[in-house]
Amino acid sequence: MGRAALAIKYQELQEVAESCADKLQRLEESMHRWSPHCALGWLQAELEEAEQEAEEQMEQLLLGEQSLEAFLPAFQRGRALAHLRRTQAEKLQELLRRRERSAQPAPTAAADPPKPFPAAAVLPTGAARGPPAVPRSLPPLDSRPVPPLKGSPGCPLGPAPLLSPRPSQPEPPHR
Repeated sequence: MGRAALAIKYQELQEVAESCADKLQRLEESMHRWSPHCALGWLQAELEEAEQEAEEQMEQLLLGEQSLEAFLPAFQRGRALAHLRRTQAEKLQELLRRRERSAQPAPTAAADPPKPFPAAAVLPTGAARGPPAVPRSLPPLDSRPVPPLKGSPGCPLGPAPLLSPRPSQPEPPHR
């Protein structure tokens, strides 16, 4: 009886292993199909489709194939859907960029140090040549009187002038 029970248990184990392998394969397929990158591609495709439909509706209106009363509600729904999908796609792109940045390892000290910009690219044209010439005959430092500073290091030296804010120009509407 021991061998028969062992054979039954072995058969059950094989069935469970096959079931587990099938479920694992379905899980991997689902994870690939519903990955954030696939969702982003789907959102972008749906966005393109919604924008194309809005353009077709506008063309129908301009050609006189559709009345204004029928055009407005359908166009507003389509544009709202396109805006929603654009917002979702942008947010998902931002989240994916953050995830990729956090997944990248920090540079180590053994890596090549960053190369500095050429001075001509960063400094104004006259400053790229070097510091201005210093006169050779300067008096010793302690020979010039230095007036004492008013206030302490943590306190300002006097009232700071307040600047009035510039009137901001309104931004053009986004499309």
